[in-house]
Amino acid sequence: MAANLILLGARQFITERAWQLGLRPLIIQQPGLSDDHVNRQSDRVLLMSYDDPALIPMLKAAHEVTPFVSAITVAEEALITCARINQALGLPGTPLELVEKTRDKPTMRRVLDSGGFSPMQWAPVKTREEAVAFGGRQGYPFILKPVDGVGSIDVRLVRSAADLDGVLNGRASWIAEEYLDGPEYSVECFSFAGRHVILGINEETKSTDPNGSAFLEVAHQVPAPMSPERDREVRDFIRSFLDVLGLKDGPSHTELKYTARGPRIVETHTRLGGDRLWDLVRLTTGHDLLDMTLQWAMGTLKPLEADPVPRGGAAIQYFTPPAGKLKRINGALALKRLPGVVDISLAVELGGTIRQALKSEDRAGYVLAYADTVQQAQAVCREVSQRLVLETA
Repeated sequence: MAANLILLGARQFITERAWQLGLRPLIIQQPGLSDDHVNRQSDRVLLMSYDDPALIPMLKAAHEVTPFVSAITVAEEALITCARINQALGLPGTPLELVEKTRDKPTMRRVLDSGGFSPMQWAPVKTREEAVAFGGRQGYPFILKPVDGVGSIDVRLVRSAADLDGVLNGRASWIAEEYLDGPEYSVECFSFAGRHVILGINEETKSTDPNGSAFLEVAHQVPAPMSPERDREVRDFIRSFLDVLGLKDGPSHTELKYTARGPRIVETHTRLGGDRLWDLVRLTTGHDLLDMTLQWAMGTLKPLEADPVPRGGAAIQYFTPPAGKLKRINGALALKRLPGVVDISLAVELGGTIRQALKSEDRAGYVLAYADTVQQAQAVCREVSQRLVLETA
């Protein structure tokens, strides 16, 4: 019998991988936010709000008849519910208390402050006056973000008090943070009984579109181009951070900036990273984070003994053409045959609407490349992005 797994906030990539591994997950989706492709292909789908008080009692009753092995998610908005389910059913998984630390940004900052780790200026704010006061103490620019935000949505760079006009209305809690200058990295890690194995360090590139979001990620590259000394420093920093946080087992995705004062934590997530970072890790190390996450949930994952040494370089670049109706696509098939191209995927069909690139879902597709070096993989991505025609009107 296939392992009885609960999968919250399922996306096509993780669901298809679960099927390939012979699993038959119970998929729980938020009404109105679910993946239609997953719903059509699955034979066990429950459309139910994560906050519905009937959800956990229902799962408890089902668990008594046919026990579940674990609940997992790759969706940020489902992490707390997932941990609550595992706790209520007595199943393995990332502890609820730890997930709550990472999902509430002020709580995580307090944890770091109490350990004297990754110091930075920050303050919870609820009103424009409080945000202006923070700017007066800290100076401009600074970062303003929702305390429980996901996917860089509503994150703002505040350059002056004028940027705060009308911003804090309608949301109860925000956090103001010191602006961190320097390159931004994300680290994909898997922990085994408190031993943290780093599978990849990625350098992120943010959008420079003046009409888009300055926090929208448009490119990634693994391994991140950096000196051996910085690479060791980042690895040691991440391991120390996860120790301070208290993470013992499972996947994590941590974002940091390397400033003039050294590395500083931006945020962390108790899940694998998005944006197909699992492909970049797989191409450069041979380790598949999707398989590892599912095997960890089933209790069949064998611990890795050491950080894998990357082979070659992988990169992904997202397409963000001007907003409008997509009236012409040219070059996609020919460019797929370009040496180094692993995949080209378009998220919008001819005649569809391309939205202004403000969040990840607005991006029009991507090119994924692998080469002998990460610089060569980046060059392949740039060439495809320059030659691919996505004409809008």
